[in-house]
Amino acid sequence: MIYRIQMRLACIAAAVATYGAACGPDDTSGPCKDKLVAGDLVITEVFADYAAPTGGTGTDDGKEWFEIYNNSDNPVSLKGLTVVHSRPDGSKAQSHTMADVTLAPGQYFTLGNSTSDLVPAYVDYGYSADLGDMFNTDGGKLALKCGDKEIDSAQYELVKSGHSRQLTNLGPPDYTANDDLANWCEARDTEFEPNNFGTPGQDNDCAPIVSGACADGASMRPVVSPGIGELVITEVMPSPSKVSDTAGEWFEAKALAPFDLNGLGLDRAGDTSNPTAVNSPTCIHVDTGDYVVFAKSLDSGMNGGVMGAVATFGFSMVAGSTTSPGDVQIMAGATVIDAMSWTKSTTGKALQLDPDLIDAASNDNASNYCDATATYGLGDFGTPGLVNGQCTMLPPPGMCDDGGTLRAIVKPAATALVISEIMPNPKTEPGQEWFEITNVSAASFDLNGLGISRIMGSAMPNVINAAACKPVAPGAYALLAHSADPMTNGGLPTPDATFSIGLVNGNGDVQVVDPATCTGMPITCTTIYDTVAYTTAAGWPTTATADGVSAQLKPGMYTRTDNDSFANFCPALTDYGTAMNKGTPKAANACM
Repeated sequence: MIYRIQMRLACIAAAVATYGAACGPDDTSGPCKDKLVAGDLVITEVFADYAAPTGGTGTDDGKEWFEIYNNSDNPVSLKGLTVVHSRPDGSKAQSHTMADVTLAPGQYFTLGNSTSDLVPAYVDYGYSADLGDMFNTDGGKLALKCGDKEIDSAQYELVKSGHSRQLTNLGPPDYTANDDLANWCEARDTEFEPNNFGTPGQDNDCAPIVSGACADGASMRPVVSPGIGELVITEVMPSPSKVSDTAGEWFEAKALAPFDLNGLGLDRAGDTSNPTAVNSPTCIHVDTGDYVVFAKSLDSGMNGGVMGAVATFGFSMVAGSTTSPGDVQIMAGATVIDAMSWTKSTTGKALQLDPDLIDAASNDNASNYCDATATYGLGDFGTPGLVNGQCTMLPPPGMCDDGGTLRAIVKPAATALVISEIMPNPKTEPGQEWFEITNVSAASFDLNGLGISRIMGSAMPNVINAAACKPVAPGAYALLAHSADPMTNGGLPTPDATFSIGLVNGNGDVQVVDPATCTGMPITCTTIYDTVAYTTAAGWPTTATADGVSAQLKPGMYTRTDNDSFANFCPALTDYGTAMNKGTPKAANACM
């Protein structure tokens, strides 16, 4: 008997000295030794399902654990503290009463389901099998009690083998914060044993992703997403040569307004994979003029020397050909913020948008790109995160390339351009929005340099910038669309140019202007080639605002004054494309 008492005292003394290899269950019972109040102790991490090493076998026996934190300003004895483990509704409860071990202020302390002599190095205290097995499905609950008084409790769910559930590290451990399952996340960064992730006895290293919100300093705020065309793709590297494609692909975009990158989707158009989401618990804020890089790998030692990439993507980029174009797009939900496609690229050289032509319409024109000439990292060519080099083959201002011959851009005469059809409310918005113009004069004019805007808008017009001349012959139609990709624009005929402003369904407008004559705020333009404004007045709801039906200018009414009256428009009757929309884009109108 004396021998057993001596051994027990020795065991407890050793446990106290090390904070923790406390000898597991003893006969302690009753109220806590120290006077604890709610929140003095906080449950901060739960590891419920051990993953065996690669090629090995194993069970959860001796490998389950949870972590508590001393949130008080004083050392705390755990003697007499009752730990209760149950289902979230309190059923299947089992308990353990703690031995006399002491936690220092601010100390994390790990408790595991092993006996005191078999605890792993990362576990401070063994409660043996007193709490039963943790629940791998349908969740569980842990509670810390002094008699009938609860000091803290927390539920756990979404258990994944080999990964602990952690209380967010966005703030200090708090006994009210851990009541909300939204404040818990899956450990992924720190491997405490092979194939097993968590931070037993240490600060947690993850923070939860809250949909539509992000942490800005110590507080949460709503995510501010970019509008269409406010984040412009400016450079793509589909075929690096110094490292493999799986590590070295990247693309770059420039912010034309301040917003957050959180929640954006990175994708290829028409593939079978879901977009790769830019997920971060903290706000990834960018300001006007900032460049951002998305890469296959964030590790500059692996990706060929790309520095400062903000997020990764999972799809594979394509070098591009006429029959199999390459493409990449940035999404906000189902909305395409910007897209870029290409039919050729050079191995080891990024394809760059000319720095003078950075807008969501200009990067739809292949003639505005060129191969990079500056090197980065290991020696591939590109300027990830920096201003692109000039494309030396572009025509000078006011000129365009007409089949290899430079000539002056021809502007429309005052009454030559008429907006003849408009689709503000297609089946899928905004990717399928478009409008059509007709050249009603006896002379050709060019689309190059024309601006597309809203009346009295808050942003400068989208400018049709293209190195190649884009003439519109007498009597011909030109199609201006949100997307040049038939996979996303509803199967339109090939657009002549793209724009990024949104066309609202009712009480909206669109105009074609000379952008050089636009100033002020709101924006006003002195040279307006044509404008169409539509309202929810009688007549318009069955034309411009009907879902999937374009508004067509009636034959015989093709003037820039006749299209000022909604009475001269009618709903389209003809199906086109692949999306069950009605209209006659780039063809004669058919309604009466």
